[in-house]
Amino acid sequence: MKSPPPLSVLLPVRDGGAHLDEAIESIEQQSFGEFEVLAVDDGSTDDSHEKLRAWASRDARVTVIKQAAQGIVPALEAGRA
Repeated sequence: MKSPPPLSVLLPVRDGGAHLDEAIESIEQQSFGEFEVLAVDDGSTDDSHEKLRAWASRDARVTVIKQAAQGIVPALEAGRA
């Protein structure tokens, strides 16, 4: 059984498509590579979900969770779970 990475990044997103490319590039450029990203799409109505799915398809460290709009705390809790 593979152990989890030492760092998990919780990324709650709602309608953040305009800034996601920059955020993703910033995470990808970190020198520490042993991490996972748990991106929670919290009911986005823009292109956020598509951008997150594209990122996950090219980087196995990224997991996308989609949920109805509930707010930042439930989004963080979904990622943490």
